[in-house]
Amino acid sequence: MVARSLLTACLVLVLNFPAALWAANHLSVERRTLRHGEMLMITVSLEDEFAELDDVRVPVYNLTITDPPSVGSEFSWINGRVVRRKVFRFRARPNAPGPATVGPVTLVAGGQRDTLNPIVVQVLPDRAASSNDPAVILRELLATGRELLFVVAEQEARTARVGEQVIVTWYLYNGATVQQWQIGAIPKLKDFWIEELDVRAARAETVMIGDVSIQKMPVRRVALYPLRAGRLEVGPMEIEARVMRRTSRGPFAMFEGSLIEAGFTSAPVTIDAVPLPAGPAVAAVGDLSLRCSEPQRRNGGPVVLDATVTGRGNLRAAQPPAFASMPVGEVQRIERGVTVQKTEPVVMTRRWQYLIFPRDRGTMRLPALQMPVFSPAAGERQLLQCGATTLAVTGAARPRAAPGTPTAAQQPLASRSVPFVAAGAIGAVFVIVVMPWWRRRRALERQIRRVMKDQKPAEVRERVHEVLEERGLVPSALVGEGSDRGDAYRSLRSLLDALERDRIELENRQREVRRRIRELLLNTSI
Repeated sequence: MVARSLLTACLVLVLNFPAALWAANHLSVERRTLRHGEMLMITVSLEDEFAELDDVRVPVYNLTITDPPSVGSEFSWINGRVVRRKVFRFRARPNAPGPATVGPVTLVAGGQRDTLNPIVVQVLPDRAASSNDPAVILRELLATGRELLFVVAEQEARTARVGEQVIVTWYLYNGATVQQWQIGAIPKLKDFWIEELDVRAARAETVMIGDVSIQKMPVRRVALYPLRAGRLEVGPMEIEARVMRRTSRGPFAMFEGSLIEAGFTSAPVTIDAVPLPAGPAVAAVGDLSLRCSEPQRRNGGPVVLDATVTGRGNLRAAQPPAFASMPVGEVQRIERGVTVQKTEPVVMTRRWQYLIFPRDRGTMRLPALQMPVFSPAAGERQLLQCGATTLAVTGAARPRAAPGTPTAAQQPLASRSVPFVAAGAIGAVFVIVVMPWWRRRRALERQIRRVMKDQKPAEVRERVHEVLEERGLVPSALVGEGSDRGDAYRSLRSLLDALERDRIELENRQREVRRRIRELLLNTSI
């Protein structure tokens, strides 16, 4: 009798063991040891009432969760009962070699509370990711049996003046069977003014590194202008890819294999920014030229003068040329925009238009138009200028009524109806042009307030991604897109990442963040 009871108890325990195994929530990681630069998969499994949760927060240390989690749900029939299960999968990358922690994760659902214990992961230093020498990286990858896929940063110069242009290019070396790849993380360039260059038309070339043939292709190229003196770091860039790993050799090896996640983080590079020599302030730094048009005056209006500055320099932040002395009249300057020739080297062109309203009639002298700059090629300050000119101007006398001109009461009806027609035309323009513009402006302000509702950079970044997805755009695709909206997205993301990394409250840089959000929304409007 006792033996029968023990046998029955054992059968019940065995039959209920799967249910007991899956009944608890579970936190797991793909592996406990990984190299710096590799990706880590974090899995959170929820069941029963906890499976109704739509969001799970996983705190991490020395790790960065790169993307929103992928969520999967399933139902199982275990020992006569339905078990609902939801699985959250997060992708994370290490920040630095050393210990890293995932969790603890606190769950609250349906009046129940559960805490999942933390997991410690060891991040090993990656010798391949500490060099920008392709030969060194390739030898390390071959020695450790890893996929031949890596990124190298190449810089045009290691030393530059503050404000001088330096071009940095990241090249992807590929000797593996890549199914899909993307830029995972871009460097934070808070010490530079950035100008993105278009590399979409670039093609891969085959190069030989030792006795290994490998493809080389530029994936990102930027023109950097140092904003301050000192040793400035250009951070690493990360590449994520899905690679086909062969599992056998022979004539059918190309049809056999497994798809794995691979990644690589490039080594950082440094630029020694040297301050300008002591002297008067300059309007721009670069090898520039100034051209001016002939002053013109038409139909008794203002004198018009066009000025164009062209060359290798950051003209977006340049001060406009100024007259050596004030002309005899009122001067109005109009910004005519900036164009960028996004090749190597980067050549910018910026235009201004000057309107001079003469005070008197007669001969008018326009002083020289000047722009002080510093030329890195010459290593000295230069004064760009357009010479002074003299032209004859005539004042416009107010027209007087000729003798015998009829009064308003004596004028024909058609002449008296002109003001009403003009008022109607102004009203139509207001309804057709001004009102839609005002509505768009209000809608834009509402979206900006929605994005900046929270004062944490991470929350703002998530809300920006929500707005982009609502407009049918993929944020990860904008990282490598060589367009105005790609530039706006990278500029905003770099600023938010820098604020989050340095733990700076959003309210301290609210105006700048707001400006970059507006620029992004305007460039992604549909």
